[in-house]
Amino acid sequence: MEGNERLLQVYEKKQTKSIVFGLVVAFIAAMFLCVFQNFNVAASAMFEESFASGLLSVYFMCVMVLGVCEIGAAIMTVLFNRMRGIPFAEIKRTWNVNSAKTIMISSIIAGPIGTASSLVAITLIGSTYANCIVGLHPVVTCFLGVILLKEKVNPRILAGIAIAVGGALVANFIGAPEGATNILLGVLIAAIGPIAFALEGVISTHAVDVTDPMIACPIFRLFMSGVFEVVICIGLVVITGHVEWIGLLFGLITSSPLCMLFLVCCMIGMVVQYNGTYSSYNYCGAVKAQAILCTGTFWTIPVGFIMGGLGIIDYAVTITGVIGAICVVIGILMVVAKPSELFNLRSN
Repeated sequence: MEGNERLLQVYEKKQTKSIVFGLVVAFIAAMFLCVFQNFNVAASAMFEESFASGLLSVYFMCVMVLGVCEIGAAIMTVLFNRMRGIPFAEIKRTWNVNSAKTIMISSIIAGPIGTASSLVAITLIGSTYANCIVGLHPVVTCFLGVILLKEKVNPRILAGIAIAVGGALVANFIGAPEGATNILLGVLIAAIGPIAFALEGVISTHAVDVTDPMIACPIFRLFMSGVFEVVICIGLVVITGHVEWIGLLFGLITSSPLCMLFLVCCMIGMVVQYNGTYSSYNYCGAVKAQAILCTGTFWTIPVGFIMGGLGIIDYAVTITGVIGAICVVIGILMVVAKPSELFNLRSN
């Protein structure tokens, strides 16, 4: 009997360490979301003057750069996996797991639509303001649960939704974001993000349970998403008669060592953020991971000031923007889980 109790204590201690590790990974991933977004926008801003003004050119620049960076991040992750002893045969085996391919389906929604809309919105209204809207995806997930799964919504969740949505509205419409070129358009484009990310989460959850996320993520979420984005951009410029943009873009990138450095930094940020997000679900559970990841809306502020101070991006935020970001985080935490679930590690 005592032996069983001792084994149970060892097991619980090991599980607790795993959960804490997952929380740390989720925390790092939340911060690196802002990092890779800002590097992508900074790289795009270096050559936007060479393109015609308009939403089409902004989308092309952001999404083509995003696709290139995601493909590069996929290669970096595969090389990292090889360094930690995972053979290429394991990548092939994971590719053959049909349920894992649901991540690829989700990447079509998350990459060219979700991530792309968030980057375009950041270009228009800034990182903090755009992420106040994009960070509402747990709210959309909640609505999907009510509509598709007939889940019950209690007063805590309703209050959380009200606070989060109110915070997003305060941030964007009470005190205009400095440097915003078109607030309403930026908000509308940013609003596409939470819908896409909610659908991504719903579609890819099972695949993360049956595969190693550090293997499945670079294949399906990074590489395939990057390929989709590049193909979409090529098709877009062919249809609209701007094929010369492709050569112009890559010519400008390769002619600027600083731009290429920004893109490499963006790739590294993606490696940490994408793989950290998927891995955190395995280590500490979806509830706790989502609660930590949603704080990325707040981390846009210190990360923005740091990168702005380094001259990487132009960053400014109003007091209402800070208040709105904090309200969004508090509201999402209330939607994701009750406090006892967040702080009780035994619940995993």
